[in-house]
Amino acid sequence: MSCPKTKLISAYLDKELGLGEKATFEAHMQGCTRCSHALEELQSLRVVFANTERHQAPYGFATRVMARTAELEKKAPWFVPFFVRSAEAAFLVIVITVGILAGKVMTNSLSASNTTNIASSLSLEVFDATPPGSLGGAYLAMTEVRNEK
Repeated sequence: MSCPKTKLISAYLDKELGLGEKATFEAHMQGCTRCSHALEELQSLRVVFANTERHQAPYGFATRVMARTAELEKKAPWFVPFFVRSAEAAFLVIVITVGILAGKVMTNSLSASNTTNIASSLSLEVFDATPPGSLGGAYLAMTEVRNEK
């Protein structure tokens, strides 16, 4: 079982907690062995890293790394971006064509009466612009009363 307060240990060590949070966390540490043990481990790890010997990178190291990175980025042939864009465009054209053909097949397979029924069911004329009891209907009723005076 883990304690949800262990997430605050790093913030506590980095002195990022406010005064209230710090006091609450310190009080929690008195009773939670898991958090106090995790805090001790992180403190000892900090001491180990603080006491390690620092080494200087060789002269020109950063320049060589950046030059090598730029060299690796240049290795792609000039036509690769063109090929990728062309493949994307061709795929898009294929998807659109399949959609159009599927739509034509579906509409051709329907009889004339079914087409009329579908078109009338998709018509927006069946909807009332302001249904009774709606906010829009109340607003229009209020503005019509003002305009009539």
